[in-house]
Amino acid sequence: MVVEIAAALGLGVLVFWLVFEPLLTPARPDLSLLEPEAPEETRRGIALLALKEIEFDRETGKLSHRDYEMLKTRYGTEALAALAAEETLSPGRVVAGSPEELIAARLQSLRSARSAGRPAPPACRDCGPRPEVDALYCSRCGLPLAAGAHCTECGAPLPDQSRFCAACGTKVAA
Repeated sequence: MVVEIAAALGLGVLVFWLVFEPLLTPARPDLSLLEPEAPEETRRGIALLALKEIEFDRETGKLSHRDYEMLKTRYGTEALAALAAEETLSPGRVVAGSPEELIAARLQSLRSARSAGRPAPPACRDCGPRPEVDALYCSRCGLPLAAGAHCTECGAPLPDQSRFCAACGTKVAA
């Protein structure tokens, strides 16, 4: 009986401490503030995403040429201002001088995806490669898209029904 009373008393003290501990100890620093922002949520990321969206809207015929040029100027200026602000915060970082250079760098990274072993985006037989990675139909003409199969190791194109990569010999997932 003494053991049960001691255990109950110990449990009561533990519960009491857990309830009142936040009031008795000083506040801890908020560690969530130390987490970096997602690139898409930064001023630069928002401007670059806007540029990407208006480019896509122009390609699909949703924007007139005049509206596209106006929006491209606005968002390009915003992206350059954001890049300049980032440059003053981190002077060792190299920043491209124009939106066209940023777009060219992004295209280069997408083109090098094949050499990194990532699959190529799907392609329409009439319109060519499409920007929508998970699309089943072409956003321009509506035809079914042929997904290009590529090796996950070397990025080489794979013929239909192949079980091994002809370039590196890696077994292809079924």
